[in-house]
Amino acid sequence: MDTNDWILKWIPSTYRPYFVLFGGVLTMMSLAIVYSFANMLPYLVSYLHFRVDESITAGSLIWIQTLLSGVPFSMLIGGIVEQSMGGRMAATIGCALYTGSIAFSSIIISISYGWLLVSFGFLPSFGSGIAYNAVLITAQRWFPGRIGFASGVIVAGFGCGTLFIAPLQTLYVNPDHYTTNSEGYFTQEDLLDRVPSLFLVMALFFTILQLIGLLLLASPIENPFEGEDEEDTVSLLPDSSRSSIGLKGMFFSSSFVFLFLTLFFSSCWVQITTGLYKAYGLQFISSDHFLSMVAAVSSIFNCGSRITWGWLADKSSYQKTMVMVSLMAAFLTWTLPLVKYSDSPILFLITICLLFTCVGGTYSLLPFVSSRLFGKEHFGVMYGLVQISLSMAGVISGLFGQYVLPYLGYDRLFLVTGFFPIISFVLTSLIHLTPLVTMRNISDSVVVTA
Repeated sequence: MDTNDWILKWIPSTYRPYFVLFGGVLTMMSLAIVYSFANMLPYLVSYLHFRVDESITAGSLIWIQTLLSGVPFSMLIGGIVEQSMGGRMAATIGCALYTGSIAFSSIIISISYGWLLVSFGFLPSFGSGIAYNAVLITAQRWFPGRIGFASGVIVAGFGCGTLFIAPLQTLYVNPDHYTTNSEGYFTQEDLLDRVPSLFLVMALFFTILQLIGLLLLASPIENPFEGEDEEDTVSLLPDSSRSSIGLKGMFFSSSFVFLFLTLFFSSCWVQITTGLYKAYGLQFISSDHFLSMVAAVSSIFNCGSRITWGWLADKSSYQKTMVMVSLMAAFLTWTLPLVKYSDSPILFLITICLLFTCVGGTYSLLPFVSSRLFGKEHFGVMYGLVQISLSMAGVISGLFGQYVLPYLGYDRLFLVTGFFPIISFVLTSLIHLTPLVTMRNISDSVVVTA
C-alpha cells in the first residue's frame, strides 16, 4: 500500500503495514494503565487512607477502575477525529490528554480523592479512548483482508502493557519488599512518600513509548478494503447493503443491541475481577512482589490471547469463539474462592492468567465482529457507540466494589460475578437470529448467503 506519510515513505511498501502495527502496539502499551490498576490499588489506598481520608478503602477505589475502563463517547470521538484528521493526529491528541493528566495526578493525589477521580480516572480514560479507537482503525486500514489479525495484534499491545508497567510500579514504590498490615494497608512512611511521584515515573515511561509509536502511525492513501477476499467482503446484511441501511438503521438494529449488551455484561465481570484480584490475593498471599509478578505474567496471557482469539475468529467464527470465552470466564470466576482455600500462590497465578486469557478474548472479538458487521465506513462510529457499554459496566462494578463487597465479601462477590459472562454466553448464542446478521462469518453452524 502507498502512503503520503513522510516517515513511512522511506519504508518499503511490503513492510509498511507491519511498521504501523509495531507503532500501534507501542502506543497501545502506554495506554494500558487500567490493567495495572489492581497492582497499584494497595499503594494508592494506603496513601489515601493515611494521608488524605481515613474512610477510604479498597472498595472505594474501584471507581477509579470504573473510569479507567471507559468514558462515554470517548471512543466515538476517537473514530470521528480519525476520519477528519487522520489516525496519527487523533492518537496524539488522546495520548497528550492521557499522559498529561497522569503526570498531574502526582499533585492531585495529596489534595483529595474526588479530584483524583478526575485527574487519574476521567481524563486519562477520555484520552485513552480517543487514541485507542484511532490506533485500531488505522491498523485495520493496512490489513483489509486480515481484520481479525490486525485487531488482535493491536489490542494485544493494550493487553501486554502491564508486563512492563506493573513491575515498574512495584520496584519503584516497594523496592524493600514491605508487607501490608492485617487490614491490607501499607504503613511504611518511606513507601507512602514514593506514591505521588509514581505518577511522574509512569508518565515519563508512557511518553517514551508514544514518541516512537506515533511516528510510525499513519494511514494508507488507497482504498483500505481493496482486494479483500470473498470471506471478508461477503455481506452480513440480508436483502440490502450496509450503506443503504446507514448509521441510524444500524444503531437501532437488534444486532447492535446484542453486541452492546454482550460487551456490557462481559465488562462487568472483567472490571470486578481485574480490579480486585490483588487486594483479594493479599488476604492469603503476603508477598507484594509475587502479586506484582502475577500482574506481569498475566499480561502475557492477556496479550497473547488477543492474537490467538483473533486468529480463531478469522478461521472459524465470532459466535463460536465468544461462546468459549464466556463459558471459560464464568467457570474461572466461580473457582476463585476455591483458590483462596487451597492456600496455593501458584494456583492463584494460574487462575489469574487464565482469567486474563478470557479478558483478551473479550476485547479482541468485539472489535472483530463490529468491523465485519458494520463495515469500514461505519466501524469507527459504531464501535465507539458499542464501547459506551464499558462506562455503564463501570458503574455496576463501582457499586459492587463499594457497597456489595463489604456486605458479601470477596468469595460470594465472585460467585455472583460469574453470572455476568453467562448472560454474554446466552446473547452470543442467539446473535445469529438478529435480522441484520446472516449465519455466514457469525454463526458456527449453517452458512446462509444473503
